[in-house]
Amino acid sequence: MTGPQSIVIVGGGTAGWMAAVALGQLLGAGGSRVTLIESDTIATIGVGEATIPPIRTFHAMLGIDEDAFLRATGGSYKLGIRFEGWGRPGESYVHPFGQIGTDIAGVPFSPQWLRARQTGQADALGRYSLEARAAEAGRFSRPIVNGDSPLSRIGYAYHFDAGRYAIFLRAEAEKRGVVRHEGLVDRVETGPNGIAAVHLAGGERIAGDLFFDCSGFRALLIQGAMKAGWEDWSRWLPCDRAVAIPSQPDAAPLPLTRSVAMRAGWRWRIPLQHRTG
Repeated sequence: MTGPQSIVIVGGGTAGWMAAVALGQLLGAGGSRVTLIESDTIATIGVGEATIPPIRTFHAMLGIDEDAFLRATGGSYKLGIRFEGWGRPGESYVHPFGQIGTDIAGVPFSPQWLRARQTGQADALGRYSLEARAAEAGRFSRPIVNGDSPLSRIGYAYHFDAGRYAIFLRAEAEKRGVVRHEGLVDRVETGPNGIAAVHLAGGERIAGDLFFDCSGFRALLIQGAMKAGWEDWSRWLPCDRAVAIPSQPDAAPLPLTRSVAMRAGWRWRIPLQHRTG
């Protein structure tokens, strides 16, 4: 069985360029051609992005240097998420990455903590997490090479500027042979096996064996061409819009994302090197 010889991605941004760099890494050496189509006339939302630890696995697969990535994206470290006011007013807790507590005599920590908590003998769960305590104190360390130390198992992720991240990934993708085409998709050509090609507004036809739709809410391929259908969940999601307001940083970035409950919806605070999202 052979893989697709020509892969076409419609749409850029973080979704498009993450797909492009991964496909270039995994399939480029096998002869597959990866093409990404995007237009500079379609703006992306360059918000502060808060991630979870699997992004480090993604970067490791690509061989991305962490220092170079953080410099390019204005990124900062993240040890968890602090939820403020989600239970009772004035109450907060940190949902940490990484291990919480440690097994005792072969018994997992969580049931022992629950039993001790019921009898008033255990503190709040976050007090048993290195990541939660460090985040609250504004401290961070990369994992050290020492299998016996809790510092060898630190779980963390990143905050970064989504617009800068897309630019960074584009450079990484092009190193892996991905070709970028500037243009707007004007028409989608279908055949017996689905999508056969896309036609750009400038007249160019780009054919492919496999297509990825990274066009966001426009859904040019999955809905516009394939009519996959849209399941409306708006009745379950009363919080139906987001307003991103960047501001100047007022202190050194804390290694956590703040999620603050409000009377109508919630707000976040994502610290970057150059601004706060």
